[in-house]
Formats: sequence, C-alpha cells, structure tokens
Amino acid sequence: MTCTSEYMFGRKRSEDIPVGKDGFVPFEAIVRRFHERGDLSDADSTDVRVLPGHLTPDQIRGWWEDPSSCDIEGVDTEGSDIYSVPVSIRGRKRRALKRIAVLADRKESDRIKKVLARSFTAEELEEMAAGRSLMVSTTPHLRDCTGFYLRRQDGVPVPQIVLEEGTTDDGIVHEAVHHLRVAEGRTSFPTRDGVLDSSYRKMPKASRNEIMGREERETVAETVARTAVDPIESGYYQRIPGTSSRSAYLHDQRVISGSKALKGKAAIRAVERSYDRTSISRAIISGNRKAGR
Repeated sequence: MTCTSEYMFGRKRSEDIPVGKDGFVPFEAIVRRFHERGDLSDADSTDVRVLPGHLTPDQIRGWWEDPSSCDIEGVDTEGSDIYSVPVSIRGRKRRALKRIAVLADRKESDRIKKVLARSFTAEELEEMAAGRSLMVSTTPHLRDCTGFYLRRQDGVPVPQIVLEEGTTDDGIVHEAVHHLRVAEGRTSFPTRDGVLDSSYRKMPKASRNEIMGREERETVAETVARTAVDPIESGYYQRIPGTSSRSAYLHDQRVISGSKALKGKAAIRAVERSYDRTSISRAIISGNRKAGR
C-alpha cells in the first residue's frame, strides 16, 4: 500500500477518521492510531515515504488503515519528540520509556519521564509500555482535578493519562499507578486483558462508586509509597473526616514508607502492610465529583 495523496483521494472510507474544526486530523488522534494499529518499533527509523503531521482524513487514509505503509512526521519517524527520553535515563528504563508517547513540550516531557524513571522499576515500566503502551498528554488547565486516567475500554483504544501542566510528582505518579495496576491485574475495576469489562457499565451506581472509591484509595496509598513528601497532597485527602488533609497525608507518609520513596515490590508490600492504619483508607470517595487528583 502506498501513502500518496493520489492513492488516498477518492478511496472509499473503511472507517471513521477523527477530524477537527479546522478540517485536519488532530495530532493526538494520529498518535493514538499509531499505538492502536502500528508497530511502536517503527519510530526507531524513518521510512522513505514521510507525510507531514498536518493532514486531512483523505490524505491520511492509507496510513490510517496501515501505519506500516509510510511514516508521518513527528509520529513514527526517528527522533520523534513524543518518544524522546532524557539522556540521563539509560538501559531497560530508557527502552521502556521510548514506547510511551508524551504529548507535551520537550521540557515538560523530560520532567514527566524522569518522574516515571524515579518512581518505578525497569520491570514495571516495561509492563506499563507493553502492548499498545500508554499515551500521556498535558493541558494548561483542568477545571476540577490535576490529572485523570482513561483506561482502555469501548471508545478508548489506547490507555491515556491527561495531566495539568506542571502538576507535581505525586499527581504524575498517581495516574501512572492506575495504569500499572491495570497492567499487573491489581486494579479494582473488572478488567479482561487490560480492557474494562462491559459489565461495569451495567452495575448499579452504588456498586460502581464502591469500586471507584476502592481504586482511588489504594492508588493514593501506593502513590504515597512511591514518592517523597510532596508540596501538594492528593485532593482525596480532603475526603477524610476529622482531620486536615495535610495532617492526614503526612501521617500516611510516615506510616506507609517512613517518608521514603520506594518502588517495585517494596512499594506494594509497604502498602499491604500498612493500609488499614492509613488515613486514606477512611476517605469517603464516590463518583459524584472529582478530587484534586
């Protein structure tokens, strides 16, 4: 299959292609498609045929159906910024992080990947980057949170973390822990092969709220285990009755990890040993509104 405009114009559309108000396919949608249908190792080299990153649905259709047919500049070309990794990160961690797309300016992308490298083992990063891997995007402002995780499900073919620009280490790690819990089969949500089971949507609201609350409480605890004392604690600490959010957070830092940043099995075991003594285990969380994280 070629990737020229002559081939793609007039071809019957085999499936819908997202299009923005300007008539072009959003860059984020192109990256998502590459993770869904492409071979991520393709970004290690550049094809002889390269299309620009600004394309209409007609112009991109050949690549959309078969991403191996050619490359798109800035997506699956060698040296693409979205797969860049700081030079200080080496070995297995570097190889794993090269499979995670970060849609942000270079400085913010480097910061995010350094946080991930500090907070997770090489094996954990490899698990997070397996299969369709993970997309991370940033936005200047989120109205009622500093980040959220879109787990793979109907309508979400590739897992994605969305972060408010400049969010602290705690906020970055919190969303990454959600993804790791899915990859390792530890998530509270009913999941099959990394995909949210359709049965979840059919559950009574009370049951869905209970699952969501348990997932958030356990994710907050694991985030505390993996990070040093953060200047801004998770917004879920505001949901703990009878104590200030800061006091509850500092209590959990001491109880879970002695205020040390752990990773791997050490972080998971620390949570398992201390969870019943944590403040976050008492948080009242429902699906009615979002917290700060």
